[in-house]
Amino acid sequence: MATQTTEKQGYFSGWTLKKEGIIAPDERVPWGQSIFLGLQHVLAMFGATVLAPIIMGFDPNTAIFFSGIGTILFFLIVGGRVPSYLGSSFSFIAVVLTATGFASGFKGPGLNPNIGVALSGIIVAGVVYAIIGVIVIFVGYKWVDYLLPPVVTGAVVAVIGLNLAPVAVGEASTSVFDTVMALVTILAVALIAVYAPGALRRLPVLLGGVIGYLVYLLFANAFGLGKAVDFSGVASANWIGLPNFTTPTFNGNAIGLIAPVAIILVAENTGHVKAVAAMTGRNLDKYLGRAFLGDGLATIVAGFGGGTGVTTYAETITAYSCP
Repeated sequence: MATQTTEKQGYFSGWTLKKEGIIAPDERVPWGQSIFLGLQHVLAMFGATVLAPIIMGFDPNTAIFFSGIGTILFFLIVGGRVPSYLGSSFSFIAVVLTATGFASGFKGPGLNPNIGVALSGIIVAGVVYAIIGVIVIFVGYKWVDYLLPPVVTGAVVAVIGLNLAPVAVGEASTSVFDTVMALVTILAVALIAVYAPGALRRLPVLLGGVIGYLVYLLFANAFGLGKAVDFSGVASANWIGLPNFTTPTFNGNAIGLIAPVAIILVAENTGHVKAVAAMTGRNLDKYLGRAFLGDGLATIVAGFGGGTGVTTYAETITAYSCP
């Protein structure tokens, strides 16, 4: 756990340059490092942000679009005090699939034909979540600590992460070659985190991912030991395009199923805020209400356009802890 540090005053206080040590929410590393850290966060969040909408039958491109909009909205509401990325929430998957008539899982083809019904529940969940945020802003956060102690919020964050583990194992177990490449990538991440010089140690996920990709490209495309990387889809894709927006269709049954997810998001977000606080030495409890409000409003915006419900991401919070 980091030692307590002093917080700058003001709504948007800006960032003080800091080149080493623990970086607090109102501090920053040099711009060059910041850009590469941003790329590392993109890599860390991408898999889960895309996987959740695919499982539910949503358009992953639309989900990514609204995750970006939601992250900016969240940043503005918390005044840059809580560094978090908002991505597709896995807490919505089971209830969305049930509400849309695919309780056993959506297998395609194409998009879920009942997305509009699910969006109504996602919007109301966001409204409930935002209302909880407003209550915390005006009443205080102590009751949240009482109802959701660290043992609860920590368990919620851990379970969400563990739920993703089978996906990673499944992807790495497709063939012996894929398993070897996965181990090479993990080893590269670990070695960079421990032995890389200076600022490079802050980028183990990004650099490890690049190394793993290049090794895979070499042995798969050059030597034919695995499924070759196919660039035809990239070559034929449009440079610029709009997401597939979808409007909600309000349905009472869907709302009743999906809206209670707001309670899970409260526990999840609380755990994430406290994790950032522990890593940075900055008590962020007083910003819990604004974090709930920002997350709730971002979920509402996503719901009105065809995006999944969003939440602060443990994946990118893990990237903060890189030395």
